[in-house]
Amino acid sequence: MDDLTNAVREEWAAEALTAYNAAAPAGLLPFPEQPERVRLGIIAAEALARVTRTTASGHTLTDRDVADAVIGDLLCYAVLLAEGRATGDQLTRAAAEMRSTDYPVTLTAVCEVSTPDAQPADRIAAMMAAALDAAEHFGCDAVAMLDHAVACAEKMQAEEAAEEENGA
Repeated sequence: MDDLTNAVREEWAAEALTAYNAAAPAGLLPFPEQPERVRLGIIAAEALARVTRTTASGHTLTDRDVADAVIGDLLCYAVLLAEGRATGDQLTRAAAEMRSTDYPVTLTAVCEVSTPDAQPADRIAAMMAAALDAAEHFGCDAVAMLDHAVACAEKMQAEEAAEEENGA
């Protein structure tokens, strides 16, 4: 697909975020418990799958392979969606805090992505946390998926910037 740009990927991530937000609690705090995050992650991933997959069988997370592909894309596109508001590292740290069971709870990274000029990065991070829980639910290596997604998004951003610079 030659016309597949990061702007298109961001639109797709925005659709997943809309689905996530429609099902998630209105407030960021308190963070939903892990089973609820799994449900919300599946909702977001399946919303993305409906706009990015051509076959109906790819629209539903049914196994590890489908979950790995769709959630991997969701994480990558979510990083693209937050561009200019939060970095991949900030989103990763915030998502980890949202999933953490450590006590005492720290929200340093969540605060970084919750500033008014970063909106809706906090909701993007919450969607990412939910997607990571959904990935683990299907037996995926969520940490590796997230690392790959951030690296993939950074590569896509660099490639697109180079193309723009070269006038392509």
